[in-house]
Amino acid sequence: MTPRVAVVRTGAANVASVEAALERAGAVVAPVSCAEDVAAASRLVLPGVGAFGAVARRLRASGLAEALAA
Repeated sequence: MTPRVAVVRTGAANVASVEAALERAGAVVAPVSCAEDVAAASRLVLPGVGAFGAVARRLRASGLAEALAA
């Protein structure tokens, strides 16, 4: 069975590179940009960035921070 991996679209990280790497590894990638999709994911990747402050602000503003903490 091919793993399905949700990738959180933070708006600040190079998500395209992360998604491409996961696809090369054989995963089916599902972009995530809402709290409902986070809650439904069984595998989740939160791409990192050098300055996480900007990402944290965007996650809180979009409601994704609470979903990721659950």
